[in-house]
This record gives sequence, structure tokens and C-alpha cells, in this order.
Amino acid sequence: MPVLEAHNLQKTYRSDGVAVPALRGVDLSVEPGEFVAVMGPSGCGKSTLLHLLAGLDSPTEGEVLLDGHRLNDLNESQRAVLRRRTVGFVFQAYNLIPNLTVADNVDLPGLLAGRPAAEVAARRAELLATLGLADKADAFPSQLSGGQQQRVAIARALINTPTVLLADEPTGNLDSRSGNEVLALFRRFNAEGQTILLVTHDPKVASFARRVIFMRDGRFVSEMHTAGGGDPAQVIAKLVEVER
Repeated sequence: MPVLEAHNLQKTYRSDGVAVPALRGVDLSVEPGEFVAVMGPSGCGKSTLLHLLAGLDSPTEGEVLLDGHRLNDLNESQRAVLRRRTVGFVFQAYNLIPNLTVADNVDLPGLLAGRPAAEVAARRAELLATLGLADKADAFPSQLSGGQQQRVAIARALINTPTVLLADEPTGNLDSRSGNEVLALFRRFNAEGQTILLVTHDPKVASFARRVIFMRDGRFVSEMHTAGGGDPAQVIAKLVEVER
């Protein structure tokens, strides 16, 4: 059974009374354990898609099913409860709370989900050790490099052992070395069974996924399967073919 589905997903915004379509009928199915990248240029609808899949916004038409739950049937509060339990979200800009320590940033979603504090602390210690941040628990975000902040954001996203990890341009603010480290972590967690869907405009990032979906003008136009080894040549070749 898919952990994430979208059927005829459409989203239209209005700007000065003019309808501006962002998504034009997207169908998607993500199976447990998949690592999927949605790739396309800025403005093609990638972030809108991710927000709809996470229940952060509602579609104009179509439906989203998350872990078997139809988001269209839930109110905002119910979506928030489901999201805390089933979705980890990694943002391009990290979105850490500046006046909270690393430990408190990571713990927050777990505590909001109602999990026992001791259980959350144990999970956080495990994640920070895995991510090479065991000695940064008492630091504040401003004391960390960009790569370290993004690793904290990944720990926060994984604190509730989510059904699916969603990432919006997760290396967009990082240098190449830090970006590669983050992508290697995604590949590692996926190898351990974590379902991941990320959006990107970068063939290098997309090449770490096992399935790449190409998007343009609010629609999916093609897809391919990769070895997931981080070699962008195959993705670039497909991108050239798609854009002809």
C-alpha cells in the first residue's frame, strides 16, 4: 500500500484577480522505502506540491492520501496531528528556532506529538550521535555552520520516526561538501527503510534518489529510475531529452 498518493492534484492561486495555476493535475504514488526526487526549474510547482502532500495547504481540486488518510476529509487541526505523527519536513532554510538549543529544537516535534520526554530525549541522543552532533546538543543554531544546522533539521524531522520524510531543496543553502554530506545521510536513512521524497532543481541532488520525476509548468512530464549513487550524468541526459 502506498504511503503517499496524489490524484489529479491541482492548485490555483489568484493574483490581482487573475487565476495563476501552480499545479495542473498531478498523480503520484510513493511506496514504503522509496527514495523519490521531483526535479524541475524554479516556479514549476515543486514546493507547492510538497506543501500539499504534507497537508500544509489544500488543493483546489484533487486529493492527497497520507498513510492511508485522505487529507481532504480532515480539518486543519486534524491534519496537524496526522502530520506530526507521519511526516518529517526538511526545509531549505533550516527553520530552526534561534533561541532554542539544538536539543530543544530536535525535541519539540516529539513533545508536541505527546510522546514521553524521556523517550524523546533518548531518540534525540541517538539521532544526534548518528549525525555527528552529539557534542552540539547545548549549542544554539547561530553557533553552527550551515551544514550542521541542516543536520539538526534532519534530526528534528526524524524525531517521531515519520512514515515519510519530505525535503524542499535541502542542500540549496549549503556548499558542495556540506550538501554531499546531507545527501549521503539521506541515502543512509533510506537504506535503513526511511521513505524519502525531495524536490530539487539540481541533477546532482536528484541523482541520489532511486526514482526521479521531471516536472514542468505544474505537470509531471517524465520519470526515470537511477542507481541512486550520486552520479548526475544519467539525470542530465534524461533532462536534455525531456527538454527537447
